[in-house]
Amino acid sequence: MKRKLITFGLALFMMTCFIGCGDKKAQKTEQPSQQTEDKKTEKINLQFDSEGFAPVSTVSSEKFELYINEKGSAIRVKDKETGSVWDSATTAEGFDMEQISANWQKKMESPFELYYTDLENGHGAVINLTLLEMDYTHEFYGIENGVRVVYDMSNPGIVLAVDYMIDDQGLRVEIPTNAIEEKGRYSLARLKLLPYLADATDDSEGYYFYPDGSGAIMEFKDSSHYKESELTLPLYGDLTSYKNTLDVLAEKSSEVLLPVFGASLPDRGFLAIIEEGAETASVKVTPATEVIGINSISCEFVFRRSFTDMRGSEQGFLTFDDDIIPGTRAVSYRLFDKGGITYVDMAKEYRSYLVDELGMTSKVEKDSNIALSLDLFMGIKEKGLLFDEFKTVTTFDQAQKILEELEDNGVDTVELQLRGWTKNGYFTDPAMFPPSSKVGGKSGLKDLTAYAKDKDIEVSLEANFLEARAESGGFNKRDDVVYLGNNSIFENYDETLFLMTPKAASSNLDDFIKEAKDYNINGISFYSLGQYLFYNYNTSNPTTQAECVDIWQEMLKKSQDNFGKSIAQGGNSYVIPVADKITDLPYEDSGYQLTTKGVPFYQIAVHGLVSYTGKAGNLSSDMEKEKLKWAEYGYNPYFELTYSGSEDLMYTDYSTLFSSTYSDWIDDASEIYAEFNKDFKDIWAAQIDDHEEIQDDVFKVTYDNGKIVYVNYNDEKVTVDGVSIEAKDYTVK
Repeated sequence: MKRKLITFGLALFMMTCFIGCGDKKAQKTEQPSQQTEDKKTEKINLQFDSEGFAPVSTVSSEKFELYINEKGSAIRVKDKETGSVWDSATTAEGFDMEQISANWQKKMESPFELYYTDLENGHGAVINLTLLEMDYTHEFYGIENGVRVVYDMSNPGIVLAVDYMIDDQGLRVEIPTNAIEEKGRYSLARLKLLPYLADATDDSEGYYFYPDGSGAIMEFKDSSHYKESELTLPLYGDLTSYKNTLDVLAEKSSEVLLPVFGASLPDRGFLAIIEEGAETASVKVTPATEVIGINSISCEFVFRRSFTDMRGSEQGFLTFDDDIIPGTRAVSYRLFDKGGITYVDMAKEYRSYLVDELGMTSKVEKDSNIALSLDLFMGIKEKGLLFDEFKTVTTFDQAQKILEELEDNGVDTVELQLRGWTKNGYFTDPAMFPPSSKVGGKSGLKDLTAYAKDKDIEVSLEANFLEARAESGGFNKRDDVVYLGNNSIFENYDETLFLMTPKAASSNLDDFIKEAKDYNINGISFYSLGQYLFYNYNTSNPTTQAECVDIWQEMLKKSQDNFGKSIAQGGNSYVIPVADKITDLPYEDSGYQLTTKGVPFYQIAVHGLVSYTGKAGNLSSDMEKEKLKWAEYGYNPYFELTYSGSEDLMYTDYSTLFSSTYSDWIDDASEIYAEFNKDFKDIWAAQIDDHEEIQDDVFKVTYDNGKIVYVNYNDEKVTVDGVSIEAKDYTVK
């Protein structure tokens, strides 16, 4: 089990003083509201019908028409062939708008909800109002395939442009940041976009999909969500809210890996893809309440990040960025003109986006063996009262012996990753080379990689470029570590653990590559690169999260260019088009009360494009069930082992590796390797075409080459589709 990257949200509340925090002055943009650098606009006149809507004449789609009402407060998309209609204002079947207050009617007819704050005197207080609750004027401008509406909201003094556009896939909505004006005392903090595009009552058929873990759905008729609070899922995680992972009692944070959400309604549906600004976005799932019996799903964008200032208060107060986080925010709603669409339909649509829009090609070799993914943990220091003791549980020589035994067992395709091989063992970053003498040193690693090359075994070195430890040195606290917006260093409670800036991490990778070339490795496994995005407010080395995405992707490419392969721990969407393999990919959701069930949206979308692993089989509480999950979701079989007993790690910071002695697990690993290659070899590069639960705890997975995998989690044998599946087993047809 891998320890999560350190995070320090609680530490912020323990600090008594910040440097340079407060006294912030809002910096107002002077961009003209009707024009931005990326689009040509021209003011247009629209002809509105008796319902107050007008067609947008600049749209040239063969499939869809776009309408907007004269208030600029609602849009409507119509399918030309089927007549299906998507409205931004509430139109839920069975919901009577007259039963709610006039104020709530305004909320549910507005295209966005605005959150704004007084930077100078607001002490972090945020005001939220929807468009129709504010005094505003608006103008329409024609743009290619759509319309720009410029909203001038006088009571907060904020001018905002929203572009509504149509293509043959559906609706695209953009908020160009360079068209925002802040003319008064208030500044834009957040914005919730099209909150009622997919509203539904609890009597409706269908559900919402949201990207919690592998994926999750909330069925409208499932009463478990009733009266539950709104669920907020920050994409790629909220860095300052994570618990310090040195605290063993810390709760696991949600893993929100993909910038998507969707709706399956009785007569239509959509998959929304946050194409720009995902690093500033959250998915919001809002269940029905006694006051408003409407469910909704949408996304919210952050324009200014907030931090806590403790000065003058025991509880502290929020303070916001001076400037808006740059970059356009854009959401593409891929529209389905029929009801009853499934999470499989949505996942296949996202797969099409990865291939067609991002240019992703398959990195899974057709007809090749399914590799056994094997991590070998080598060494770590155990802290003592006077001296630290290095605990060696696997040497390079012993690693070779394990590989030799696997070969004797018929395992001839192994992807080997070495962990804890570094100079002073695991968790001594950023110092890495030379390899620890305790596990065999330079010559030991060279001998191991030479043996592996001769046997066509791929060897990757795990490297942690994201963390820095005070005791290890080798970094500069002024320039190389992450600073928050209140000018405080991002660190753990006892100020011993820091985050490296993205640019420092990239520089360390360059140094790593120079030395690693001496060892004939096949790739680098990047610790937590696919789990965390950093921002950095250090004035000598500032970085936005969007820039961090570019740096992380470039680091993955550098490994490929120099060694042939890159592995990303964690599956955040930005690693999918680049990495050759993804590790630590979740196959369940977080278990929120409002969730009806978890679904394998992620795995359906990427199977056959990139290989992935989940939890190590030897660390599972139920190996039998773990293997079934690998079979159902298309995971590579994966084990993390040691040569000697894991009891030697009991008092180290890697104590979670509780059952790892290779001699206890090598037979299981070998048998599962042989089994998977017999049963799944010809579908490993195939794409999942369908996934369904055909009866309780019995699943059917259909591939695009016609193969079907039946998985039975029950304690008794079942027969479905004329196929018998033994208890707690699977069958491939």
